[in-house]
Amino acid sequence: MSDKAKSIRDSMDSLHKAAQGFFLQTEVLPLLSALDRILAEEVYVEKSLPSFDNSAMDGYALKTSDAGKTLKIQKTIFAGDCAEAALGDLECVKIMTGAKIPNGADCVVPFEEIEGGFQNTKQILAPQNLKKGANIRKCGEEITKGARLLEKGDDLNADCLTLLATQGISYLKTFVPLKISIFASGDELQEIWEQSDSARIFNSNATMIAAILKSYGFKSSYGGILADNRQAIKEALGIPSDVIFTSGGASKGEADFMREVLKECGAQMVIDGVQIKPGKPLMVAKLDSKFIVALPGNPLAGAVLLRLLIVPFLRQLSGANAYYPQFIMLKVAQDLKRKTRTEASLVKIQEDCVHFVKDGKYGSGEVTPMALGNALVIFGETCDSITKGQWLKVLPYKMDFGVKEADFIN
Repeated sequence: MSDKAKSIRDSMDSLHKAAQGFFLQTEVLPLLSALDRILAEEVYVEKSLPSFDNSAMDGYALKTSDAGKTLKIQKTIFAGDCAEAALGDLECVKIMTGAKIPNGADCVVPFEEIEGGFQNTKQILAPQNLKKGANIRKCGEEITKGARLLEKGDDLNADCLTLLATQGISYLKTFVPLKISIFASGDELQEIWEQSDSARIFNSNATMIAAILKSYGFKSSYGGILADNRQAIKEALGIPSDVIFTSGGASKGEADFMREVLKECGAQMVIDGVQIKPGKPLMVAKLDSKFIVALPGNPLAGAVLLRLLIVPFLRQLSGANAYYPQFIMLKVAQDLKRKTRTEASLVKIQEDCVHFVKDGKYGSGEVTPMALGNALVIFGETCDSITKGQWLKVLPYKMDFGVKEADFIN
């Protein structure tokens, strides 16, 4: 791995280390209110699934030793019947899906495999070829009592809540979401609701940050545009938050005071620049119990670093087990010559292939390429050309996360 590609990995490692030991509060929520939250406790199985041997089909429960014999229909068992039943000599029972298997029965034959099917009322002729356990769901075959159902740090999606409901769990301990504040930085900015001024630019960065965070389930509050002076920055850094975002102020221009203020306040620097294009000016610092993330003022660069490095960091801070970006493999739809540098390229996933946005020809100051793409491809310095049909590691804008690190650099 080249030195600059190594910078990405080193930055991720620094963020992972900084997030360790971050204190998160917990709260107990009703089951449905816990949707999309992070589980703050381990959950164990109290009731095996299934909790008793039951029929997987509508049919007849019988003994395999009675193959080819005429059997008396003793009764019909429906799902939910609680009374115990047992087969006598040369007996069978009609049984419905989900109903408890009677004692002595070791297989279920579907109605359609029996002459007369469901219409039989007194007796049936058992088939010759019977297999023990056929169409029977055994007690605990899915999961047994005492096994771990979910781990601390699991994402509570709809399927997890369904699983918890099978255990009669109505309340859960979850981590309280991060309190995130967003500021923009720069006297040249104006708000999007203000009358246009040709000498100033609209603040699109705050929208970009909030929207990307929201797409990953993070809520945030907007604090406004910071003036380019130390006092305004100090006041912003003092608000109650777990994470404070700013855009601009991470470079070393003479009007950028963020670095100086952080140093004066005794902040611990976690990241001070990442060797990747676009996006080098990134600053992450820890101040007391909060983190400050200063993204580049360029929206394209900010969006790349936010998705690539900061969202995984926020997931770890949130208590999630899965915070490593996971790539997908796709073929590229075109040839491309590229400069030998570590770079995040915007691509469009379309028809199981990736297409380079604007054929890879756009500047880091442009905004429109962001909307034309839906994924990132990260290249190291050693990759100087791409050939049509080549497989690439691709990170969708809305990427998945895993518990194990994956090397997503091409």
